[in-house]
Amino acid sequence: MSSYFLFLILGLGSGATYAVLGQGLVLKYRSAGVVDFAHGAVAMFIAYVFVNLRSFGQLELPVVLIPHQISLNGGTGLNTGLAIVISLVYAAVLGLVLYVLIYRPIRSASPLTRVCASVGVMLGLEAIAVLNFSTQPVATNPIFPSSALSVAGITFPEDRLYFTGVVVIIAVALTLAYRFSRFGLATRAGAENDRGAALTGISANQIAGQNWVIATVLAGAAGILIAPVASLDPNSYTLFVVPALAAALIGRFQSFWLTALAGLLIGCAQSEITKLITVWTWLPQQGLGDAIPFVVIIVVMAARSRTVLARGGETAQRNPSIGRPQAPLRTAAACFAAGLILLFVLNSVLRFAFISSLTVTCIALSVVVLTGYVGQVSLAQMSLAGIGGFMIGHIASDWGIGFPWSLILAGLCSVPVGLVIGLPALRLRGVNLAVVTLGFAAAMDAVVFNSGSFTGGTAGLPVKAPRLPGLNLGITQGKTYPTVIFGVLVLVVVILLGLLVARLRRGPAGRMLLAIRSNERAAGSVGINVAQGKLMAFGLAAFIAGIGGALTGYMQGELTADSFAAFTSIALLAIVFVAGVGRIAGAVVAGIMFSAAGLFVTFLNIHLSVGKYQAIVAGIALVLTAVQNPDGITSTSTGKGPAVAFEKLQGRLAGQYRKRRDDPAGEEAAVHDDQQTRAGLG
Repeated sequence: MSSYFLFLILGLGSGATYAVLGQGLVLKYRSAGVVDFAHGAVAMFIAYVFVNLRSFGQLELPVVLIPHQISLNGGTGLNTGLAIVISLVYAAVLGLVLYVLIYRPIRSASPLTRVCASVGVMLGLEAIAVLNFSTQPVATNPIFPSSALSVAGITFPEDRLYFTGVVVIIAVALTLAYRFSRFGLATRAGAENDRGAALTGISANQIAGQNWVIATVLAGAAGILIAPVASLDPNSYTLFVVPALAAALIGRFQSFWLTALAGLLIGCAQSEITKLITVWTWLPQQGLGDAIPFVVIIVVMAARSRTVLARGGETAQRNPSIGRPQAPLRTAAACFAAGLILLFVLNSVLRFAFISSLTVTCIALSVVVLTGYVGQVSLAQMSLAGIGGFMIGHIASDWGIGFPWSLILAGLCSVPVGLVIGLPALRLRGVNLAVVTLGFAAAMDAVVFNSGSFTGGTAGLPVKAPRLPGLNLGITQGKTYPTVIFGVLVLVVVILLGLLVARLRRGPAGRMLLAIRSNERAAGSVGINVAQGKLMAFGLAAFIAGIGGALTGYMQGELTADSFAAFTSIALLAIVFVAGVGRIAGAVVAGIMFSAAGLFVTFLNIHLSVGKYQAIVAGIALVLTAVQNPDGITSTSTGKGPAVAFEKLQGRLAGQYRKRRDDPAGEEAAVHDDQQTRAGLG
C-alpha cells in the first residue's frame, strides 16, 4: 500500500505546475476575458530563460535571425536566486508587451478571434524555442532540497513538500488579495462590467494589463518549478496548458484555491496511473495518465456548461464573414485545369509539395464547414484526419477492400468520432468547445495514436497504394515519384469535396448552419433544429477530414502518429483562419500558401531557405490577422456580408413575430415569414 501513497506524493511535482498555471489562467480570464492557450508556451520560454541564466549567465530574447543572447556574467552561470528573480522580471515585461500589442486590442473581439490570437502567440513562442534551443530535452539541477524524506514508512524526495507549499502560499495570497484589497475589488468590477467600472473611475484596460503581468509571472514560476522535475522541451511544456485548463475549469475560472487543489489532484492522479498500469495490466500501457485532463474537462463542461466561462457584460460579437460561391462548377473546372497544368509542369519536388497542399486543403475544408459556417471552434480536426489516415491502412490491408470504397470507408470511420466530439457542442460553443477539443486532441495523442496495434508504433503503418482494375493510381510507379496520375486523383477528390461544401453553403442546410452560427436561440425560434444542425456539421466535417487523412496516407505510403499530433490541429486552425475561415478559397489558400510542406513554402525554402521559419511566420500572421482583419486575407468584406445581413433580417423577423404573436389575423403572415427565412436567406 505504501507504494500507492508514494506515487501520489511524487505527483505533487507536476500537480504544482498545473496548479500555478491554472491560477494564471484564472487571472487572465477574470481580468481580460481571454482563455490563453499560449499560457503553457510562456511557461516553457521563461523556463528556458531561467535554465540559460543559471547555467551560462545568458539572457535569451524571444527573437530569431538576429543575436538573441545577452551575456550577464561573462559566460558563467548565475546563482539560483538571482536567476529566478531575473526570469520573473523578464516574465513580467513579456506579459506586459503581449497584452499591450495583442490581447488589449482584441478584448471586444469574438471568441474565435481571441482563441486564434492566443494560438498564434503559442505557435510563435514554440517555434522560437525550437529554433533557438532545439527539441532535445534539457535537464537542470534541483531548486529545492531533494534529499530523501521518510514519513510513516514512505520515502520520497522532500522537494515535493516545497512544491506543495509554494502552491498553497500562492493560492492563499491570491485569494486574500483579490477578495479584500482595493485592486482585487477593481478587478472584479472590471470583469463584471467594463463600462460600469469606467463610470466609477476604474480603467478596465489598466487593471487587465496589471493582472496579465501577474499571470505571466505565475506562468514563469510554474515553468521554473517543473524544470528540475521534468526535462525541458518545447512540445511537452506547451501542452501543460491542457491539465492547467482542467484545473481552472474545476475552479470555474474564479476560485484560486479550488484551482490549486484541482491541479495538485490531477498531478497526483496522473502519477497514480503510472503505478496502476503496472498492477492492472489490462489498462492501456501508454498515455492513460495524459488522458486524465480530458476526462476532467468533459465532466466539468457537462456539469457546468451554463456557468463556466461566463463574464458579466459579455455580448455576442460579429463572426468572420462568409463567402458564397457564385459559379461553383465553373470555378471547379478552372481549378482542375490549373491543377492539371501544375502537375505536368512542376518538377518532382514541387509536384509533391503541390499534392501535399491539396491534402491540407481537403482537411482545411472541414474547418471551413465547422468553424466558418457553424462557428464551432475545433482544435481536433487533425485527430479526425488521423482516424481516417490510419483506418485506410487497416481497411486496405486487413479488410481487403480496394479503392475507391476504402477511401469512402476511411472517411466514414471518422464520422462517429466527430459526432462524439460534437456531443459537447450541443451545450457548448466558442472558447468552451475549443477547450474540450484541445483536450480531446491531447487524449488522442496519448492513448489512440500511441497504440502500436492501431498506428504501427514508431515503425509506422504502411498504406497500400490505390488501384483500379488494370490501373495503378499510386504515388510511386517504378522510378517515377510522385506520379502525375496520383496528383490527378487527389485533385479530383479535393475538387469534389469542394463542390460538396459549395453545395452545402448555397443550399437550405447551409442557411440553417449560418442561422445557428449567428444566433442559436433565434434560429430555434424559427423552427431550426439546432442540435441536429450542429451534429450534421460535425459529422460532415469529420468525413471530410477523414478523407483528407486517407489521402495523406496514400501520399506518404507509411503513416506515423506525428502527422496528426495535437499541434498540427492547432496549426491547421491557424492557417485557415489567416486565409479566411469562412470561405472555400480560404481552405485553398491555406493549403497552397501556408501549409508547412505545401507548394509556396517549399518554393521559398528551395530558393530562400526559409522553411524552418514557417511556424514563426504562421504565428505572427495569425496574430496580425486576429487583430487587424478577423475575416482573413481572402475576404473583401467590411462587415456587410451575408452573415451580417442575415443577423439584421433575423432581427426584423423577430420584431414581426413579437408584433403578430397576439394577432390571429397575422398568424398566416408570420408562418410565411418563417418559410421565407428558412428557404430564402443567405
